[in-house]
Amino acid sequence: MKHARIDEPAIAELVERFYGYARADARLGPVFAAAVHDWPGHMATLKDFWSSVMLGSGRYKGNPFAVHTALPLEPGLFQDWLGLWHKTTAELFEPEVAAQFDARAERIADSLKAGLFFNPSRPAR
Repeated sequence: MKHARIDEPAIAELVERFYGYARADARLGPVFAAAVHDWPGHMATLKDFWSSVMLGSGRYKGNPFAVHTALPLEPGLFQDWLGLWHKTTAELFEPEVAAQFDARAERIADSLKAGLFFNPSRPAR
């Protein structure tokens, strides 16, 4: 049965399943393998992050942008990440709830991409 509301157990299940997929992904997996050395700690941080984003819990105290600037990312990886995210939310949640998670993830991805890759000196295409 799919989750019909957002709560801490649902967030925990989403984070666990999604990052299981991401770690096994041909393009995303190597990025995570190189960057994360304490998976239990990282998973706790991710659950705190999504709890803060979706429930306003305030548990996450980090800086996602600063963390991502140190990673070997390219813009296309964000589409891969979002594709897996959408797949996972569709598996776990009723459509209205999945849409809430998806909208937040898309805004976060757009914000990170803008911060990481926007170059005002580059000519527009």
